[in-house]
Amino acid sequence: MSGERYSTPTGLGESGWSAPRASGALTARLAVPGSKSLTNRELILSAIADSPSTLHAPLHSDDSVRMVAALTALGIQIESVEGESPFGPDLIVTPPSGSGSVGASSSGLRGATVDCGQAGTVMRFIAGIAGLAEGDVTLTAHESALHRPMGAMITALRDVGVDVDDEGRWALPFQVRGHGHIRGGEVVIDASASSQFVSGMLLAAPRFDTGLHLIHSGSRLPSMPHIDMTIEC
Repeated sequence: MSGERYSTPTGLGESGWSAPRASGALTARLAVPGSKSLTNRELILSAIADSPSTLHAPLHSDDSVRMVAALTALGIQIESVEGESPFGPDLIVTPPSGSGSVGASSSGLRGATVDCGQAGTVMRFIAGIAGLAEGDVTLTAHESALHRPMGAMITALRDVGVDVDDEGRWALPFQVRGHGHIRGGEVVIDASASSQFVSGMLLAAPRFDTGLHLIHSGSRLPSMPHIDMTIEC
């Protein structure tokens, strides 16, 4: 963009900076970072897929770094490779050798302790697949995130046959006793506090023995576009 097409406001003090104002129409082509929400959804689906996947131009953020660390702890191989994005490498996600095909009796995931930090998608999405592990999965978080609502997710997991020990807290930290598979079935869930409860269940559902029939029972969902994103993934 030419300097003649925009101007910087004058009279700015030392306390801040004002964005340039365009004096006319602008024509430009910009590269923007990827989506955190999409990146973490694609990481989960790639982790439980039946073959390796390549994520092109993922967003490299604290949340996605947490997700990569969590999946790696569960036995997923994630490799950074050079791509075309100016914001960081592509990711090759290779599920465990025991994952077989969708609907297989074992996911190949292993037990682990997962530190979710302050990442809500890691809390809800890893909880969704934790029951697929062959072993216990303990989910922890940063102290400031221990108040984040998890009760609806815990209830939904129990309804599809997942053994969750939260010691009555209905919040992190809690332990999922993985048995290598999740039964599935019908779940009535109040996701009015967070659409991530719905997305977490939907992302794990392809591996459920009998699939998933999910019914929302609460008030209007807070973020329907994020649920649409999950379905489109």
